[in-house]
Amino acid sequence: MLDVKCYASGSSGNCYVVSNGQTSIMIDPGLPLRKLQRVTDYMTPDAALCTHEHMDHAAAVSSMMQLGTDCYMTRGTADALGVTAHHRCHILRHGESVSIGGIVVSAFDTEHDAAEPCGFLLDDGEDRLLYATDTYFIKFRFKNLTKILVEANYSYEIVEENKRTGRVHKALADRLMQSHFAIENVVKFLEANDLSKVKEIWLLHLSKQNSNPQKFQEIVMRKTGLPTYIAGG
Repeated sequence: MLDVKCYASGSSGNCYVVSNGQTSIMIDPGLPLRKLQRVTDYMTPDAALCTHEHMDHAAAVSSMMQLGTDCYMTRGTADALGVTAHHRCHILRHGESVSIGGIVVSAFDTEHDAAEPCGFLLDDGEDRLLYATDTYFIKFRFKNLTKILVEANYSYEIVEENKRTGRVHKALADRLMQSHFAIENVVKFLEANDLSKVKEIWLLHLSKQNSNPQKFQEIVMRKTGLPTYIAGG
């Protein structure tokens, strides 16, 4: 069974931990190391995964490797972070799998303004967990998912209203829609996948200005009939 803990979620920093009770894997250590240590009560994960090089997802990667944590990412992400040569850096190609303490991890490509962004699948034989953030589209369909952690950054309706009132600059709004997942597209993604085995859904990386957590949660629960949680922090 894979247990999920969220320590931070959003543009100011991200940090999630997935554990099977014996092995703990941190996903997107996107806080400075000292802050990361404080919020996680100084836990030492067995490994870390990084989706892309933006600091709100990768701030502690280099420091964690220096402290002895194996970190997995695509080559594009490693090159962008300047850590490719480090012996604790492990390159994970899209579609490739690696076993970390009984948890099989595989990567799939996502759509974001980064060097080689990816999402992850984690499978311990009982749970199959999908993690996808900072992507405006997911082109794949997945089988046998039991837990879904997916970005729901904004809604088109809220962004358009914020543009109209001047709360959000048009250039920023355009960048948002070309690099992040809208709740409308989250619903389409969920509808396109088999949810028959899914136990819970987590909505990640909500924008402070362009989202409505309660409404987003209600939309997904109504559409899927599944327990849905908002990742905070």
